[in-house]
Amino acid sequence: MRLKKFAAAVSLACAGLAVSPATWAAFPGAGVDNVQSLAQFKVTFTQTFAFYLRDKKNAPFCVGFDKANYDCPASARTYTSPMMYEPNTKVGRSDPHQDGDGTDEMWGADICKTGNTSSCTDFFSWTQEPILDAHFQWKENGYQADGFPFDEGPTGREEVHTQVVSFKLNPLRRDGSATAVRAGAQAPCQARSLGEVESLNGSGFPAESFFQMYVDVDVDFNKDGNVDLVLFNMAGDGQTIIGGDPLIIESTNLKSFPPKVIYSHTGRTGDKVAPKLYIGVANRARTGTVKQDCQRDPNPEFYFQGGEEERKHIGWIRIATHGIGFGDDNIEGDQSRRRGTKEGERPDQCQEGESDIACFSRTFNSLPMMPVVEAEKDPPPDPEFVELESVMAMPVGKSIVLGWKTASEVNNAGFHVWRARKDERGNFVDIVKLTKQLVPTQGVSHTGVTYSYVDDSITVPATYFYAVEDVEFNGKSKIHLEHVVFATVQ
Repeated sequence: MRLKKFAAAVSLACAGLAVSPATWAAFPGAGVDNVQSLAQFKVTFTQTFAFYLRDKKNAPFCVGFDKANYDCPASARTYTSPMMYEPNTKVGRSDPHQDGDGTDEMWGADICKTGNTSSCTDFFSWTQEPILDAHFQWKENGYQADGFPFDEGPTGREEVHTQVVSFKLNPLRRDGSATAVRAGAQAPCQARSLGEVESLNGSGFPAESFFQMYVDVDVDFNKDGNVDLVLFNMAGDGQTIIGGDPLIIESTNLKSFPPKVIYSHTGRTGDKVAPKLYIGVANRARTGTVKQDCQRDPNPEFYFQGGEEERKHIGWIRIATHGIGFGDDNIEGDQSRRRGTKEGERPDQCQEGESDIACFSRTFNSLPMMPVVEAEKDPPPDPEFVELESVMAMPVGKSIVLGWKTASEVNNAGFHVWRARKDERGNFVDIVKLTKQLVPTQGVSHTGVTYSYVDDSITVPATYFYAVEDVEFNGKSKIHLEHVVFATVQ
């Protein structure tokens, strides 16, 4: 047990709350699952960028459509990847803990970096902080009883936190294409791709799971072996683990570690459009580019407004699937059915006797795509006073520190902080505005400004929920309920 966790356990034991995870844990301890996997995705480009790719890169988009009228439909500017394959996807797991306990809410779970399914020999360093429940982006959108795959269960269910250690997906068939998807160690400029596995019955399997993925996507339109375009989804600043626009992939029924299951990304309640994609630097994961330059494309021809440092939105991830434990039946033979999964395990998506490839392909082709903005010639909506990039609440001693970062500020005078609790039915109660005076703006900034507020007027133990309100100079305001966060103080 690592030093800070040992200290926390001693503290709880002294308070009469002895902690002994081994007495209840049904999930195995921390480890790394090494599995083969299949994947496929669809990307739809904006009309502006699709016409650019057609005219400048000879890409097969908007063929026969008039650029002057911008009448190219999404179906004519969508790229479907070949089926992708990774022989050794690595996913790290933490030791099991319980939803809502100290590991989940206070000091975080350490994720295994090196090891095998049953043991861990090295964890991610403390500079890459342990993962709290509050780090997961899905918290901002709720996910409780929304009718879609992952639904956070009642407090006390057994769970583990997970992280993609490394994968690089290449085309399954050797057709000369350089298309690839990279994450983890294969995409060092990206944020960490994190996830959670939670028991459906309270402890152990079956379980449900999700990942928030930050990926680099290499696209080779003409299959000539050269990367024509590199895309990435926004992940806040540098390698931050919250903020941005993660790709959420989910699955409902894991039966073992490592699992054999298909994760899918098809949209959730409250999502207006698919996650945005931005221009990346060609082969940036293999050049040793310094971190602060990872989100810039040095070639200005890709930019249609602003300066060279602007991060240009050029498309959306419409759908993505990732079959963990799935392999090429023709190449791998019997190993495809055994490596990384229990003998005879069959995912819920698959039919009796169906091959891995047939099952995965059928599942991918049956899933709906998330919506995108079809028309770009319409006038843009009125800008918000403030666009928040990220909000986070963390317990510090007997206080809670709230931090938020703005992506842009227009005519902003400052901020108020609101706090609430939840009753036994999950309704917000005790709603109060904490700030008597505005937290003053630090000025308009293209790249955003970071703010903080310390709430020391709390009663422990308790869980508090927070929202930030921005106030314009003319008195108009907006409470950003899309960024409600919470923290627990014991």
